[in-house]
Amino acid sequence: MLVEIEARVARGLAGIAEPVAPSLTVAQLVERFLIEYRRPAIKCMTNYRLFAATRLRRSLPHIGHRPADAVTPAELAKMRDTLGETLSPASVKDSLAYLATAYSWALKLKLVGSNPMVGLERPTAASSVEFFSQVEVLNILRTAQKRAESGKLLDIALVACLRLALHAGLRKGELLGLRWMDLDLDAQRLTVARSYKGLPKSGKPRYLRLPSACIPALRSWRAVCPFSKEGQVFPPLPGWAHSTKAMLGLPALLIAAGVRQPAHPWHACRHTFASHYVMAGGNILVLQRILGHSDVKMTMIYAHLAPDFLGDEMERVQFD
Repeated sequence: MLVEIEARVARGLAGIAEPVAPSLTVAQLVERFLIEYRRPAIKCMTNYRLFAATRLRRSLPHIGHRPADAVTPAELAKMRDTLGETLSPASVKDSLAYLATAYSWALKLKLVGSNPMVGLERPTAASSVEFFSQVEVLNILRTAQKRAESGKLLDIALVACLRLALHAGLRKGELLGLRWMDLDLDAQRLTVARSYKGLPKSGKPRYLRLPSACIPALRSWRAVCPFSKEGQVFPPLPGWAHSTKAMLGLPALLIAAGVRQPAHPWHACRHTFASHYVMAGGNILVLQRILGHSDVKMTMIYAHLAPDFLGDEMERVQFD
């Protein structure tokens, strides 16, 4: 051992060689990331980890067994293309974004020596806005109202949910987080203070005027709404799971109304409010505040629906 140490010193190296820690596989890195990663800007780490786990584990069948330090950009490109055969461009882009975050975190902790995600080209996800037409909205509301006449709690609650989504643009999580203390039906006040049990997506509450079209449905629902400790407007009911995957009976209602089924029906209701608001001449900056977007770029996806979008600009070029 002494001869070996002296030989190392002669080569400009010092002491006994440090033991080399076994390299983490990508699967092990992902599991550590899901347990240890924290960031103050994220309002709910539990929800973040659930979303991240779903998206990160899409890559594990392809590179999970590989040492995290040995993954090459070529392998990642192949994985991206393979995922694209079964997933939408938006889903692939989302998965790659979470993987890039995991590698950046690992690099800061010196768990890996480099980030192979840097420079990897990602799919371009088209920003599409799927919303219901005025005729479709009328069919949905008429069908919902007719079903509510049966007196079933789920049907009465669904009418109130739809009114808030279609007339105020509330997200599904915001509907399920709403409390009676957040509503004043007489003063027409609506406070969006929660999404499920956490803060809204923007991280702060917003204060809106409660649309008059929502009030009759909310009054009908309040008369039969079951008690809950938190005073929820839409408490857990049999058949209504309070989770991100809960559909609250909307898909079945759309079928009954003879309306097409969008990929995300509740978000389509939010898009419907925003789209018809802009088409009616609403201000895009006001819409940003109504929807609770932190960046106006998110709201600009509706700008092309404005009646004066581009105005007479396309008439500027004349050849005769």
